[in-house]
Amino acid sequence: MVRACILVCCKLLKTKKVVDIAKKQTGVVDAFPVHGRWDVAVETEDLDLAKIAKIGMNIYSAEGVEIVETLIGFPEV
Repeated sequence: MVRACILVCCKLLKTKKVVDIAKKQTGVVDAFPVHGRWDVAVETEDLDLAKIAKIGMNIYSAEGVEIVETLIGFPEV
């Protein structure tokens, strides 16, 4: 099981809709708008990679989403 952060770039005025869609995904702990290169950050629970990929693909298929990047966490050492 791993934690992940999914970063989303979306079209102008679509941020709130993307945040709402992300928060409805099973396994998402939080989703919120951010400033910088990305528009939305999504935090997941400890999940397997298949579930993280499904969350990413569901977000990517949302209207207004242009780019999705998934950061996989390292296990604590």
